[in-house]
Amino acid sequence: MTVRGERGQASVLLVGSLLVGLLLLGLAVDGTRMFVARRDLHNAVDAAALAGAGVIDEDAYRAEGGAIRLDAAGARRAAEENLYAAGWIGRPGVEASVEVDPVAGRVTVRLSRPVPMVFLRLAGLLEERIGAHATAAPGRP
Repeated sequence: MTVRGERGQASVLLVGSLLVGLLLLGLAVDGTRMFVARRDLHNAVDAAALAGAGVIDEDAYRAEGGAIRLDAAGARRAAEENLYAAGWIGRPGVEASVEVDPVAGRVTVRLSRPVPMVFLRLAGLLEERIGAHATAAPGRP
């Protein structure tokens, strides 16, 4: 026995459930895309920072009996070459920076890039900017 005022109520619930399911699917797909993009950025900054930290001042090493000091210009060049070889420098939308602190003996690499949304575009979110940074310093083997 149905009451006239309740006709079509199941359709509203079905449409509402489908919209919620689509939103959850969008979060899962776009969230995974952002996670993978962030992992790629972390791998890139880790490699570039380590490449830069591996460039030591050989003259100081020889003159001072094994003192390990960072070669600031060489470290910057090595980190930037690493990012360039991996395709990060020059890619549209990517912001890259390499900072070398010769006093502290550290190389810091930062990358950020936009990640276009697929499903969440329907909700008005076109892209999300993500970033990663890593710091490395030379050390004794």
